[in-house]
Amino acid sequence: MREKLVALLVVSTLASAGHAMAASLEAMQGAWTMEGTDCAETFKTVDGHVRFQDRGSTLNTGIIVSGSKIAGPNQSCTATRIHQQKNHITVSLSCADAVMFSDMSVSFKIIGKDRFERFDPVFSDVLVTYHRCSR
Repeated sequence: MREKLVALLVVSTLASAGHAMAASLEAMQGAWTMEGTDCAETFKTVDGHVRFQDRGSTLNTGIIVSGSKIAGPNQSCTATRIHQQKNHITVSLSCADAVMFSDMSVSFKIIGKDRFERFDPVFSDVLVTYHRCSR
């Protein structure tokens, strides 16, 4: 009986953590590209799904957020932890490409329904603004 209770508690905790991560990234779901970049140059729609125009491009400025996944043209990341602060979130990401993997943290500030900033909390002048292309 005790083992079942512990197993239920573990599953419940993991489900809650996954739900909290999804809720924190909820406002960022969809396809985004850097301010000043045309969505049609960055993304295409294939069978109803948004994809990168050129998956191998090093010049592509877009990202796709789906659940706890954040994908760029050359790398895919999974949010492993999220620290919610007053006006922004900092996300710990576990990322991989065809050759390597790495962990990093990134801070985001939602600045409107269809805009957010990716910034460095230590160097406030280092930021990039993204606009939404699709949900």
